[in-house]
Amino acid sequence: MTVAMLKYGRNPSSKGLDSHFRGIEHLRRISFAGRQILKRLRAALPLSGSVRVIALAFMLSVCTTSFAIAQQGPDTAAAEADEPIAEKVYDPTASLTQFQIKDIYSPAEYGTNAQVNAIQFRSILSISPLSLFPFEQLVRPTFRVVTVPNGKGSPTTTAYDDMQLFDLFVMPWPNSKETLFRWGFGPYFVFPTSTSNLTGNGAWEMGPAAAFSYRGIPGLNIAGLLQQATSFAYTSSHPVPVSVLTIQPILSYQLGRDWYVKSADATWTFNLRHKTSTTMPLSAGFGKVWKLSNGTSVDTSLSGEWMVYRQFSTQSEQFTLNFQVTLLLPKLEF
Repeated sequence: MTVAMLKYGRNPSSKGLDSHFRGIEHLRRISFAGRQILKRLRAALPLSGSVRVIALAFMLSVCTTSFAIAQQGPDTAAAEADEPIAEKVYDPTASLTQFQIKDIYSPAEYGTNAQVNAIQFRSILSISPLSLFPFEQLVRPTFRVVTVPNGKGSPTTTAYDDMQLFDLFVMPWPNSKETLFRWGFGPYFVFPTSTSNLTGNGAWEMGPAAAFSYRGIPGLNIAGLLQQATSFAYTSSHPVPVSVLTIQPILSYQLGRDWYVKSADATWTFNLRHKTSTTMPLSAGFGKVWKLSNGTSVDTSLSGEWMVYRQFSTQSEQFTLNFQVTLLLPKLEF
């Protein structure tokens, strides 16, 4: 790439600076537009404090993702040769910036006649290693608007759920290109942003997160994501301590031409306090990565999820459909 730049009379460092300043200008314009939108929302709607937190965090996520689009390099052939982008989609340790919208619909629930739904917005922001901090970071904020049952009948309530965030540090050893194994760990946070007493835990929570990925079998990715959160402060006058462990088993297999099958949407939830619920669903689905211009791609997928084990759970999903659209971007360049 450097030879090509010199051939056309471009200095590689000056080109990088030009791209950097264009990215900063793009981010400045997006931030200004976001502030104007938020100002109009405040004038039109009586936003509560938790809703403002969600709006500001979501705007920051969109701005950062827009900055990633402005900063991405024009040539991704080398990275694509090392690890195809279709294999990175369900790799929790992959260097791939993503912006995801997912609809989670449960037509059948245990313990209620209501049909529940969730709209999930998630960004995965890939940050390159710095000179003083030689670890790649994957920052993942998650925002959800959920429709939950009011009881055993069919009435439901729609509200914001708690916001989740983890910052995963991907370890440079062992060498992932040689071993095809990669792992990372970092802090995990849950913020009490829910707007209903039927959603969220009403608690500030934090704990560790860890992930791994193994691609030693051609076309097959075996991965997992573990998150543990324990409450340490509460928003309710009658607090209920929370200690939760979630495990997300991930399997994906490439069928060719960017089609794949997967089992990656189910999350096993273990509430660690005495006589609290445990749920273990399994999922299966398929999807395709659609490649666009300038290295950008869009992933679309459909999957089903079934509850195979539950204990001390009065209400839980029996069957769930997951519809997902994800914008995929190359690794950020700084």
